[in-house]
Amino acid sequence: MLTTTRRAALISGLATTGLAAFGNRAFAQETGAVGAAVDKFAQDVMAAFPDQPGLGITVVENGQITLAKGYGVKALGGQDRCDESTVFGIASNTKAMTAALLAMLVEEGRVEWDAPVTQYLPDFAMKDPIVTKLLTVRDLLVHRSGLSLGAGDLMIWPAPTHTRAEIVAGLKHLPIGGQFRGGYAYDNVLYVVAGAVIEAVTGQTWEQVIKARIFDPLGMSNTVSSPRLVDQSRRALPHARLGPPVRGLGPQKVLPFDASFDAAGPAGGVNSCPADIGKWMQVQLGRGVSADGKRLWSEAQAREMWKPQTITSSSDGPSNENPARPSMQAYALGWYVQDHRGERLLWHTGGLAGFISYTGLLPGRKSGIMIMTNAEENPVLRSLRFGGPDRLQGRSDFDWIASSKRVQAEADAQTIKDAAAATTPKGGGAPPSLPLEAYAGVYRDPWYGTVTISVTGKGKKKGLYVSFDKTPLLRGKLGPFDGETFITTFEDRTQEDAFFTFDIKDGKAVSALVKAVSPLADFSYDYHDLRLTKEG
Repeated sequence: MLTTTRRAALISGLATTGLAAFGNRAFAQETGAVGAAVDKFAQDVMAAFPDQPGLGITVVENGQITLAKGYGVKALGGQDRCDESTVFGIASNTKAMTAALLAMLVEEGRVEWDAPVTQYLPDFAMKDPIVTKLLTVRDLLVHRSGLSLGAGDLMIWPAPTHTRAEIVAGLKHLPIGGQFRGGYAYDNVLYVVAGAVIEAVTGQTWEQVIKARIFDPLGMSNTVSSPRLVDQSRRALPHARLGPPVRGLGPQKVLPFDASFDAAGPAGGVNSCPADIGKWMQVQLGRGVSADGKRLWSEAQAREMWKPQTITSSSDGPSNENPARPSMQAYALGWYVQDHRGERLLWHTGGLAGFISYTGLLPGRKSGIMIMTNAEENPVLRSLRFGGPDRLQGRSDFDWIASSKRVQAEADAQTIKDAAAATTPKGGGAPPSLPLEAYAGVYRDPWYGTVTISVTGKGKKKGLYVSFDKTPLLRGKLGPFDGETFITTFEDRTQEDAFFTFDIKDGKAVSALVKAVSPLADFSYDYHDLRLTKEG
């Protein structure tokens, strides 16, 4: 699931300076001017990238929703246009909602941010017993556990059959590649644990709690906790470039709608629309108070959720090529925090197959923007995610469309080179050293489960077939590539293929390491975290 990370110890000082410089200009504008500017910019972006299927955009301006609109179509080739009620997957933008549910429970005295997770989930365990003992509820939300980037995501993506309980139980087997609280590495699985904490404390499912505590009080009637619950007449269909040469390049194609994200709901299951998501933005910008005066959480908890916790990156600040480049970036509780042209910006991205989204809030202005797309089209999102906050500040002094086209062209050229290198056998395409039958068998990784390799066909048609047994989409041919390395050709061509490299001992395949073929593969295809050992 797509993400990023950032930090700010300097943010408070920068925000004060920035508001002095830019605040009067923005607040002096007639209400609705920002919404109109974003609307115009969104139309320019759609014109610049004509193969973008659709968008949903919401603008909150000094606490008021001044734009909630759809652009383009729900599916390429169709006539059904996106509008303010069109539903998109918002993926990891869900994380701030899960954090808010915990904040409400903290306020009620039912949860403590710095209490150990085992206080609420006695059977919870990480691979390192010391980390198990020390990991707190706060640690679940801030990506500093020591797990590697996206570790365990094959339990939640793509369309696996792991239950929420199995995901939590699998953590005790996941390798901890970093130092506990020693650095940043984005994960999804610990947000699933956060959802389990909510369930243990309330005696209700996470789905029931988010509906009762957020969706219903805010009147978010078209927002649901799972893609499985989306009204089909309202939903946008996902799109991606499936190649050649790799996913991420080539023409846009409609993807099958994936409705199987229930188990990982607390990390990224929410689906919403422009009309609804503005109400969520308003309660955030209102520091827990909704537009109609309902208080969902206290200002103290709002500040706690926005407080930087884990430094993610730093830089020399704005440049001619990127005037919005932050000096410091951090992760808070379900939010990234950084400076944007002299003001504090809270933001998050979200990505699932065929959907990318972005939320950006400028708390000093009580203003924000939410962008929902139904395609994995990075230059579109990049143009809007930077140009949108600029317009919240009353700015339009940088051409983000041209910049995004240039950045994408450079990235595409590099991807083509990297893909060619990745798919060129370094050993000249040497044949495997053993008969195909020697590689067949059941291989197990304790956190994921089993991967079964079998022999199919006879004679010249004989080959290997691989099945990720908990993930029906990851099944297909496993063909020789280079010596002991084989390559998958999954039957579902929307999925990322993988290399299997077998370890041979005494003339037998005993284990295998796996990695994605494509240099563009989303980190949630964490094949590289598998340590497959042959059974029997």
